[in-house]
Amino acid sequence: MQKIRRVGLMALLLFGVLLIPSVSAFAQIDLTGVWDPNLTDEDAPERLAGPSLVEFVGLPINDQARVWGLSYKPSRLSLPEHQCQVHVVEYIHRGPWAMRMWEERDPVTFKLVAIHEFISNYEQSRTIWMDGRPHPSEYAPHTFMGYSTGEWEGNMLTVTTTHVKQGWHRRENIPASDEVTIVEHYVRHG
Repeated sequence: MQKIRRVGLMALLLFGVLLIPSVSAFAQIDLTGVWDPNLTDEDAPERLAGPSLVEFVGLPINDQARVWGLSYKPSRLSLPEHQCQVHVVEYIHRGPWAMRMWEERDPVTFKLVAIHEFISNYEQSRTIWMDGRPHPSEYAPHTFMGYSTGEWEGNMLTVTTTHVKQGWHRRENIPASDEVTIVEHYVRHG
């Protein structure tokens, strides 16, 4: 009877080890799901009506960017060539639209390879590579969403994006260079 209990206990322990759910290492969090913007927070002026025209406070811009911003005309968006102009990565997250995120894992090791984003406005997709690969050479093509890599810093995901087409930082058309490097931090609250 004692031997049966030991075998049963051993089988239970082995079976139990196999059923322990996997958890992310180093306090990584799961960002998968559909995310809607919180339009009641301090970003409401950016996300809805937009900042006041020629309000450049807090933006590190040069004289050329200031002239570009001062010459902005909102009616520009009514021109056919601008009506479907895609937002660049440094601006698109400020819009009032939903974003879906999901993980891509290695089918054998289950290590996180990438986090994917899909933003409903302009149907923009972005891959955040999580497997340690380097950014491409400076001559690689630039896209609206750029080339992104990410790493976990505790429970915060830090994303670095390069290779972004020339775009803008804010609605009043403060220009951004195609040599911009964007660093984002994702933290899940609640």
